[in-house]
Amino acid sequence: MPTARSIREFWNAKAQEDAYWFVSSFGTYGHKRNLEDFWASGERIWSEIKGLIGYKPAPSARVVDIGCGVGRLTRAIAPEVGHVDALDVSEEMLEIAKKADLANVEWRLADGFTLGPLPDNCADLVLAYCVFQHLPSQEALETYLREMVRVAKPKGLIAFTLSPRTWATYLLPVLRVRAYLRERLGFAGPRGVYRKEYVGIRPSASRVHRISPVPLKCSVLMGDKLLFFGPVGT
Repeated sequence: MPTARSIREFWNAKAQEDAYWFVSSFGTYGHKRNLEDFWASGERIWSEIKGLIGYKPAPSARVVDIGCGVGRLTRAIAPEVGHVDALDVSEEMLEIAKKADLANVEWRLADGFTLGPLPDNCADLVLAYCVFQHLPSQEALETYLREMVRVAKPKGLIAFTLSPRTWATYLLPVLRVRAYLRERLGFAGPRGVYRKEYVGIRPSASRVHRISPVPLKCSVLMGDKLLFFGPVGT
């Protein structure tokens, strides 16, 4: 089972290998990414999330961006709100993210399992996009959901994505072996995608609803992700 240390080491290594590909694999691997399109995709994702969850940013709002990576979504969120807490488990990812020099963003090193540095009832929106599918267990997901609810203000929103279960979910053991063998045989491409720190979890939607501390709605986001969201309290 991955540990906080192994997760941090993995994502630090991926930041050095090709940070932009490991944030979004819908692009060219090998430091040849079209960064203009990469940053623009953050704007598109943020716009669709806001529409689906009914979130209207305000100049006084505080948003938590869990697993911010290089700051793709953070860059889109920051101009529309008062403050963003952007957390990531990788120091290397955060160093890249900080180059955006966003005055209203506090970049925070996460422990990989909690939102420990953040106080209770502080955020209008607590968001995790393309993060939780990399968690090592469903118990870790349950812990994060409790933390999201803790940090959100009464009537605040939590929102997060997960990869849906498909036929490939049941072939993950085989696909991991294939990825491992390709790497060992010297094939070009991303390294370590067979590791549990990357492969993560694919819980069913019904399981997510059962473990959530608050009632959640579910929508399809960007055509291939499940977006779960709901208010905290009434």
